[in-house]
Amino acid sequence: MTIDARSFAKLFDHSIVRPNATRAEVVQFGETAARLGAATLTVQPHYIPLAVELLRGTDVLVGTVVGFPHGNEIPAMKRYQAEQVLGLGAQEIDMVMNIPALKNSEQQVFMEDIEGVVSAAAGRVVKVITENYYLSEEEKRRACDWIAQAGAHFVKTSTAYADGGATLEDVRLMHDVVNGRCQVKAAGGIRELPELLAYLRAGARRFGSTRTDQFVRAFEALPAEQKRTFAEYVPSLVASR
Repeated sequence: MTIDARSFAKLFDHSIVRPNATRAEVVQFGETAARLGAATLTVQPHYIPLAVELLRGTDVLVGTVVGFPHGNEIPAMKRYQAEQVLGLGAQEIDMVMNIPALKNSEQQVFMEDIEGVVSAAAGRVVKVITENYYLSEEEKRRACDWIAQAGAHFVKTSTAYADGGATLEDVRLMHDVVNGRCQVKAAGGIRELPELLAYLRAGARRFGSTRTDQFVRAFEALPAEQKRTFAEYVPSLVASR
């Protein structure tokens, strides 16, 4: 039993959320996501209609961002953003948590912030970005616990816009705290296939990346025995070969 390259690609949100991304760049990313069979093409809200057209007829979902990249909007604003992006055709949401509310221990505001987006999503996947670079270990733990309580599907390490991205220590901590209540997404700074495997072993089950094509090509080049080392981390995607 092993996983093929298209199944492996489902580990990735192929992401282009830079503020200066052009239409031509989004088209290129969309074509790559569709060819590889990534989990999502994640774009700025401005490009959701384009992404919907690019991915029509594929099994790649349209992802987008809410409260990005700072997360300081009030709960009603984020819920409205979620409703609007879903109306445009987005199928998964990566939202930035309210960092000041966490730091000030304003649990009610923090929970309302996420619960509003989860409610608007109506079962669609919501990933909550903690932006760990700004947090102490205690704050990371509290954030992950509250996010899981609020009903999100993933906790996510970072936007890749702060000075620090994903770390193995953070992924292990997040995986430990959520304890199966939701999953962990790693983003920022992961560049090589051995690193990716280490993050899978630490508990990550989705990755935000601009390098999906490179990861898939590196995976395809592996001997069958090494490919099998990935299979236990994506059990729902295992295919017989």
